[in-house]
Amino acid sequence: MSTITKPSISPPSVRAHNAKQPTMTESSLDKAQILSQTTKRRDEATKLLTSLLEAKRVSERNLASIHQDDLLKRVTGNSSMDNAIASTRKLIDSFNRVIDDLRRNLNDDELSLS
Repeated sequence: MSTITKPSISPPSVRAHNAKQPTMTESSLDKAQILSQTTKRRDEATKLLTSLLEAKRVSERNLASIHQDDLLKRVTGNSSMDNAIASTRKLIDSFNRVIDDLRRNLNDDELSLS
């Protein structure tokens, strides 16, 4: 006659202890990658802002040439382009704050990885 045994289940504290802890190098690499990716996204947002500003200039020039007002701007005080530009500037400011925080929290070795 065979016996059935229950599988042993370790308590959470033992499982947490046995789990692989990231090494300093892995942690540093993760931080450096986050800094690099965040900087890349900020740079993309900056390019977007440049494109939006140019599109606004072109749009305003075109509206002026046909003697038309921007209806949204007349009603709300801001055109849709103004709103997009303001949102993009806020996004860039947010990226800059995150980048500054990351740089403050990275040591020189970690910064050299980025």
